[in-house]
Amino acid sequence: MNRESLLAVAALAVVLGALTTLAVAGAVSDPGESETAAEIERAGQVSLTELTISAGEITGGTATLALDTHLEHRGGPVANVTIVHRATDTETGLVEATTDREVGRLADESERVVSSTVAVPRESSYEIETLVYRDGNRTESTSHTVEGVGSLTPGYADTAVEFHRFGGDGGGPADAPSISYSIESTTDSTATLAVESYLTNTGDAPESDLELELVARQSGSNVVADAATVDLSTIDPGKTASPTAELTVPDEYDYYLDARLWRDGTIVGTDRSVANLGPGALSVNETTADSGLEVSDFAGGTATSDDGYGGSDDTGSAEDASEDGTPGFGLAVTAAAVLATIALARRFQ
Repeated sequence: MNRESLLAVAALAVVLGALTTLAVAGAVSDPGESETAAEIERAGQVSLTELTISAGEITGGTATLALDTHLEHRGGPVANVTIVHRATDTETGLVEATTDREVGRLADESERVVSSTVAVPRESSYEIETLVYRDGNRTESTSHTVEGVGSLTPGYADTAVEFHRFGGDGGGPADAPSISYSIESTTDSTATLAVESYLTNTGDAPESDLELELVARQSGSNVVADAATVDLSTIDPGKTASPTAELTVPDEYDYYLDARLWRDGTIVGTDRSVANLGPGALSVNETTADSGLEVSDFAGGTATSDDGYGGSDDTGSAEDASEDGTPGFGLAVTAAAVLATIALARRFQ
């Protein structure tokens, strides 16, 4: 046998040995390896799909926010899932409250709603961060801002009875006050006013145990000239009560007519009108009511003008700048500068 034949036989032997080794290795390999790979491939997943925020119990100093976290589970079972909520004051940057909730084991491949609460001071606005942890590692997070917390009504002051607002659906002129007066009688120095208020039950249940306090306060000195209290009868849903009280005040002065609605020793509503008995024309400044609790996704940005730049649109011209005292030369300044230049030239000549 020549050298080439020997080399060919040796190479064939090496190849056959390698194939045999691979076959034996495959035959004795642990079948659990493929099962482990399959388990890894279909490992469970937990996704944060939605967070809803609503007002819970409200006291004089604290607002409890109810948080519903929506989790979506897919794949194999997932254990050791925790949800953390963190409330940060947007004005101070301080963390006001933190709460966590153990979810436990998820294995049904569906959506689960996890409810929790966080209590914050009834003021300011807050960034609510929601963090999802699995085996101690953070996997997802989201953030929302909550504004108008201070406008939430405490439970002890909750009532559906409000001072009637005219105009729109309420009917009547929009500038009509909910407190009106007429002059019942007069003497040489005093006037007796019949002060009438309009209170509407905007709720779905009767309201009772309410008192109305009416105060006449002199506008110049802020002194209370007279006051009276009226016990209100039950006000049915959708009905308006018009209690009246008499106030005797010194004549020829202007007065604020303050109305306070009381329940169990707590003021639950206020309103103000005026009575012009003097030479002045006293009026009440209208204010915009708080819009209530508002929840939005947390986002930041810089306000820009219509032209796309951050500066003001009212840049003005050089002539405008000189007129309002900003750097620039007006006609008089320019003439003075020319005369000064001529004088200097003649002096040097």
